[in-house]
Amino acid sequence: MRFRVKVLTPAMAVEEVVVEAATEDEARRLVANNGGRVIGLRAIGGWSGARKNTFNLSVFNQQMHSLLEAGQTVVDAVEVLTHNDRRAGNRAIYEVLLRELQQGNQLSDAMATLPSVFPTLYVAMVRSSETTGTVRASINRYMLYQRQVDEIRAKLAAAATYPAVLLGVGFLVIAFLMLYVLPRFSAVYEETGSMRNGSAGFVQWWGAFVRDNELLAWGGMAAFLAMLTTLVVHPAVRGAAYRRILALPWLGERIQVMQLGRLYRTLGMLLTSGLSVLPAMRMTRASLPLAMHGDLDRAIRSVSEGIPLSVAMSENNLTTEVAVRLLGAGESSGNLDEMMGRTADFYDQETAIWIDTAGRLIEPALMLGIGLVVGAIVLMLYSPIFDLANIV
Repeated sequence: MRFRVKVLTPAMAVEEVVVEAATEDEARRLVANNGGRVIGLRAIGGWSGARKNTFNLSVFNQQMHSLLEAGQTVVDAVEVLTHNDRRAGNRAIYEVLLRELQQGNQLSDAMATLPSVFPTLYVAMVRSSETTGTVRASINRYMLYQRQVDEIRAKLAAAATYPAVLLGVGFLVIAFLMLYVLPRFSAVYEETGSMRNGSAGFVQWWGAFVRDNELLAWGGMAAFLAMLTTLVVHPAVRGAAYRRILALPWLGERIQVMQLGRLYRTLGMLLTSGLSVLPAMRMTRASLPLAMHGDLDRAIRSVSEGIPLSVAMSENNLTTEVAVRLLGAGESSGNLDEMMGRTADFYDQETAIWIDTAGRLIEPALMLGIGLVVGAIVLMLYSPIFDLANIV
């Protein structure tokens, strides 16, 4: 969330700044650490043009882990990072952490004051490790977790980039042909009187419509693009589309497997950090799409009633046959966290194979589809010329 804050600076000047934070208290805290005094604050929308938070959690974890490994205390490590990073936004974050630590608070409590920077899962891991003195191991564990999640995300991004570019270029080419080239061809054909067959009739009708309603035609394309952008960006629309995709017979199953991999990866990481099953399941809920919240809530309720985790997950469509066997083995041997990690590895491997296969199939299919559409338009454009040549 972004906030527009009216600030009284140390020089007694009134300025307006835009701050990205999860809550109003966090926004006030960040402004105060820059030496300003908040005299007005209001939330603004996401299209305000504000800069996104530049704090890189991965870099912070690597630097923090290195300093702790070198023998620095948590307070000293944060102080070093505070002096090392000269960017104003990041420096304010470090100063909040340092002030909280110097007041005697734990690192997890200091991180909890900045929810837009430090995820709830990360804070929970650090908090559980503070009682055993394994903060460095916890940070390293989260780095490994984030790296594994990023690998799957990078595969998805790489697989979707080329089809997205292909669709975008294809749409622009088709729009150019339909809104610019075709109307001009139809005007030439009308002057020569060569509009006879059905396809030429469509060229004449569409060309005349665009020429007579040019603003409406181009405005319709702009409205279509705006609607498509809204569908992609709006959370409620994305959630509804996601639920419909999950209901599809083949694609829905593949996406479900990908999300199950993330579910078990997160659960395994939290259990390894020392959390019990129920708190770990509740924290994992936030990392899943809305469409899966109901199933996970029912599984949490079943586990709280004494039903084994493997049975609860199976009854609520949150597992497969392989995962059920691995979870059962983990419950019997007492190494449930390790078995969850193996389950996540299995799902991630399956997802990676599926992404590679889908990429090989989708790309040629898109090229063929766009080629057929463009070819049909070109054929409609030139068919009157062929008819005229036959007549002559």
